[in-house]
Amino acid sequence: MNRRAKIDTDANQAMAYPEMKLAFFGGDPVFPPGRITAWPAAQKKHLDALREVVESGKYHRVNHPIVTELEQNLSRWTGKWMVRAVGSGTAAIHVALDYFKSRGEHVVTAALNWPGAVGPIAICGLRPIFVDVDMDLAGIDQKSAAEKLAPNVAALLTTHLFGNNILVPDARSAARTQGVALIDDVCQTIAAAKAIFNGTHLDSDVLALSGNGAKHLGAGELGFILTENNNLIEHVDRVSLASSARNGERIFSPCAQGYNYRPNVFSSSIANMRITNLDTQLQKRRNNGQLLWSMIGELPGLFPLFNPSDQHQSMLNFPLRIEPDFLGFGSGPAARDFIVNLLKAEGVPVWVWLRKPVFEYLPGINDSWRAADFPNTMKLLDTMFYISEIAPPNDAEVMELYAAAFHKVWKALPRLVGKGLATAV
Repeated sequence: MNRRAKIDTDANQAMAYPEMKLAFFGGDPVFPPGRITAWPAAQKKHLDALREVVESGKYHRVNHPIVTELEQNLSRWTGKWMVRAVGSGTAAIHVALDYFKSRGEHVVTAALNWPGAVGPIAICGLRPIFVDVDMDLAGIDQKSAAEKLAPNVAALLTTHLFGNNILVPDARSAARTQGVALIDDVCQTIAAAKAIFNGTHLDSDVLALSGNGAKHLGAGELGFILTENNNLIEHVDRVSLASSARNGERIFSPCAQGYNYRPNVFSSSIANMRITNLDTQLQKRRNNGQLLWSMIGELPGLFPLFNPSDQHQSMLNFPLRIEPDFLGFGSGPAARDFIVNLLKAEGVPVWVWLRKPVFEYLPGINDSWRAADFPNTMKLLDTMFYISEIAPPNDAEVMELYAAAFHKVWKALPRLVGKGLATAV
């Protein structure tokens, strides 16, 4: 049955109220078709980058000039780190954990996480120790993390979600004291690779970055390891190249793990082109997010997952959460899902991220942990959603339309809740 057929007949009566003429119930949507540009915002100039690969006559090799140039340009952009390109952000985390696994048996990380970030822990023969998140960061709670650090812990894996910077200086200091490696998953937060902490870079042993088409470099399947550790750079080549060397030799190393985490040259060409305007892209994302929040920040029961005014965050997308009880809803994800459906009908590109703590997506470890032990994680999973298209060329006019849709929905919510329509959808 069509979902609208399930709605109580009160929905038709509600249309008599101007504030109730939502697109979900048959009204006109805020957005006209085609008004929003989806990232990675393809441009004709990207064809020039791909053409350069074709004209080179080589579609692979880790020492391809385009890959080498990309590594150098990204290193220069960060202002600090040496860079090695690999196959994906997950590959970068795997290689980093593989390098540090001799330090212990466990890895401390957040329960609010991406399976691709946590899966490599088990692949390396290590066991995760999950901790809850800080509600104000949507990132690892540093006090809880510090309490779990011990000599048998190999690494603290800090995941920076949605573009937020997870600085957690106390947890980093505790890790240094215990000899625990600091690994930062900045796949969603590329600006964390720059000097963002009181003018200095993160205290980290290695950063894992993604060049995936959904991320800031908007390229394709691609990842990077960023570090100051020369031995780790050598380790990348040793374990991830099965039959070639960086200098172009055709070799079969007896030390290789055969991961074949080689970077995609076509993806590298797009990523290399984007670095030129990366700072401009980031600033436009921040400006869009800050403008949007200035227009919707007074809506009751709506909160950002991090401060949109922070000029060091990366604003991959705009994550938000609601307080269901403040809006007249019961607990659980139903209120969030209802609001997301209303906004989508208006044409706003809103999405729900994961619905479960990360360990419930990983069969090998999901029996060892209980969701109820991570209340902040569960609250966020039940109440958060995000606006995906915050990047340029979407501009202030698009942000104003987003805001108009939010106000339209929020104006209707009290009457919808009062008539019971929210639970009928």
